[in-house]
Formats: sequence, structure tokens, C-alpha cells
Amino acid sequence: MSSKKETESVEDSGLVQGIGSRLRTELERLSLKADYFSEIGKGYAKGTIYAWARGDNSPPAAFLSHAADAGMDVQFIITGKRASENQDVLAPSRHALTGPAPTPAHSEDTLYIPLLSATGSMGPGSEALAADVVMGDVPVSLVWVKRNLPRSRPEALRLVHAYGDSMRGTLESGDFALVDTDIHSVDIDGVYVLEAHQRLFIKRVRQRMDGKYEISSDNPAIKQIDILNGGHEVRICGMVVYGWNGRRF
Repeated sequence: MSSKKETESVEDSGLVQGIGSRLRTELERLSLKADYFSEIGKGYAKGTIYAWARGDNSPPAAFLSHAADAGMDVQFIITGKRASENQDVLAPSRHALTGPAPTPAHSEDTLYIPLLSATGSMGPGSEALAADVVMGDVPVSLVWVKRNLPRSRPEALRLVHAYGDSMRGTLESGDFALVDTDIHSVDIDGVYVLEAHQRLFIKRVRQRMDGKYEISSDNPAIKQIDILNGGHEVRICGMVVYGWNGRRF
């Protein structure tokens, strides 16, 4: 028969393993590497963080305080219950992203990104609307946005649905495209939302050595290239900076 002390030891071990597992979950949710806390001068070695995440032992309160500052849901790490479950962060009327979306840890970590009814076509083009029509707001982690998209102003981000096959491999039909609407010129090669002939397109754009712009698709099966020589009426609506499920640009 096991003694009371042995039983408590087994229970404590299970708690430590659970805390480690949930710490791993939070690191992955925020795309944080184990050496993040040493890089920002908090003095926690990468090996120490990995040991806590493996469940070798429990992280101290001081570390959990820094973890909260980094956007982690400390209540979840300790108890397994999300802080958002008590704060109605994800209201039933809100849209939600599927896959590895950066879910807010709590209300102060929540950025609501407008989801537009306009769709970006990765094929023949979708009809452009006279004005942006917001279908709803999608909650994402503000800490995650600032860390992963440091060059984007959070208030300028918009979500659109991408449809078609021409960008397959980069964006799949039905994916969400996170668009930085502050960007209206092609300063770097990338994937952009374009308006031409009153239709919206999602295409890759790069500048050639002769100064002209090359618009292309990423799907090699239907590779299509157009060259802009200045005579085309094309408006850049924004640059795609992230695509769900979890493909960074």
C-alpha cells in the first residue's frame, strides 16, 4: 500500500507536468523561443525554460510575472483554465480563426481586427466594393501582433478571405489573409491586394531591374505573369503580412 507521502509525490509530479505542458502551449501560441527571456535581460537561461516546459520542475513566481508581461495567460499555465473564460473575451457574435491563430490571453491582450466582406481573388478577380463593409471583428493577441508584425500598425490591419488556386502553396483557397492597409506602394517584393478594373486580386508583386513591376501567381500549375509599364490603372490596397493557418509572409 502506498504511503500518503508517496501519493502526494505522484500528485505533485502530475501538477508539475501539467504546468510544463501548458507553458509549452503558451510559448507556441505567442511564437516565443525559450531564449526570449534571456534576450530581454530577465536572466533566464534557455535550458532552464526548456526544463520547466518539460515538467522537470515548476517555474517560480518571478518568472510567471515576466511571462504575464510577455502576454502569456498565467492563470492557464497554473490552473489549466483560460483567463478569457472568466472575461468573455471571445463574445459569441465574434468571428474566430481556426488553426494556430494567436488567441488573446486576456482582455488587455485583445486586438479586434475587422473582417471585411470583400474577398481577394487568387484567380480572375472578385468585385471590389465601393466602401469597406465590416462583417465583424476577429480577436487576436495584441502581444503576438506587436512581436510578429513589428512594422505594421495594429489599427491598419484588416482580414479578408482569399479564394482561388493561383497562389496555392502560399495561400490556399478559403484562407484568411491579414492585410496591412497602410501600405500603398510596392517598396519590397511581396504579396499584395490589388484593385484593377473594379476587381480585387491577391498576387505576388516584384520590381524588375528596369523599374517595371511584375505581377505573378505562385501556383506553378497556372503560372501567370503580367508586367505593369505605367499604363495600367492598378491600386494597391495593402500588403498581405500573414495568412492563416499560420503561414507568415
